[in-house]
Amino acid sequence: MSEFRTVIKLQESDIKISYDSTLLFIGSCFSDNIGSKFKERRFEAGINPFGVLYNPESVKRGLEILLEKSIFDEDLLFEHRGLWNSFYHHGRFSGVDKRTVLKNINRDIIRGHELLKNAGFLFVTFGTSWVYRNVDDGMVVANCHKLPASRFNRFRLGVDDIVDGYDELIARMKEFNRDLKIIFTVSPVRHLKDGAHGNQLSKATLLLAVDKLTEKHENVFYFPAYELVMDDLRDYRFYDDDMVHPSAQAVDYIWENISDVYFDKKAKVFVKEMDKIIKAREHRPFNEKSKEYQMFVSGLLRRLDEIKKQFTLAGLEEDIEIFKRKLAEF
Repeated sequence: MSEFRTVIKLQESDIKISYDSTLLFIGSCFSDNIGSKFKERRFEAGINPFGVLYNPESVKRGLEILLEKSIFDEDLLFEHRGLWNSFYHHGRFSGVDKRTVLKNINRDIIRGHELLKNAGFLFVTFGTSWVYRNVDDGMVVANCHKLPASRFNRFRLGVDDIVDGYDELIARMKEFNRDLKIIFTVSPVRHLKDGAHGNQLSKATLLLAVDKLTEKHENVFYFPAYELVMDDLRDYRFYDDDMVHPSAQAVDYIWENISDVYFDKKAKVFVKEMDKIIKAREHRPFNEKSKEYQMFVSGLLRRLDEIKKQFTLAGLEEDIEIFKRKLAEF
């Protein structure tokens, strides 16, 4: 039977993610989507310690902060409409209490620093090459936090702007963590506020920059998430209702491809086992007090014990506690 779409068949990578690998994800909301797949399956993974970052310049600055473990003070926050914000962070860190905002920011910087130091894999996802520069101090901001547009100059980064900045950063990260493998992706999320043509120019800039970086540096790779959505799936039914973000089905498809390309044999077995545990976590019984459900939970605890014996370094404590609490309720 003829294929009615272009199926992108990816080659298996020589670098391998195992079930006990440490991973860090940073960049656009696509990092949240894929990073969450790892965390749900109890990989040791950190996701967006600055919140969602869309442009390469803000991602670079975030990684520099993690490298240096630069702790924030009140001078790096500003108040707008009753909220304290950081130009280095997404709005999810904003809040009415300055001390709480600083506490959350510095907690994630410290965690991110440790993850970066120990990670085997860093996934960097670029969303757009369009940036906003603060008129007051010339800083490219991670988020405008609903400040007036007159406060910023908007422009598009060039390929060389991105490559030159990341050349030095990659060298620093390799010195900091010699085992680190860096996997760049370009987000399939459509930035249509730039216009259809502007979005294409933006993505093309990112793709060209990443291509140069993978050519210049060892242990720097590219995973074609953008192409999988735009050229393989290539259909609006694989987008969410906003027609901008990939649907859950599209994210699942990309996850399957990441698994095929990067997972070693043990990781693939581990993920299959954890997929069953995830379904069990999400299971809603008709009667939580029934003998049948008690037997179901007891069986899951035995299965988790077997998984733990097979995958000794897996962090399954949270799942074990979840089902132990359920069993204690009978």
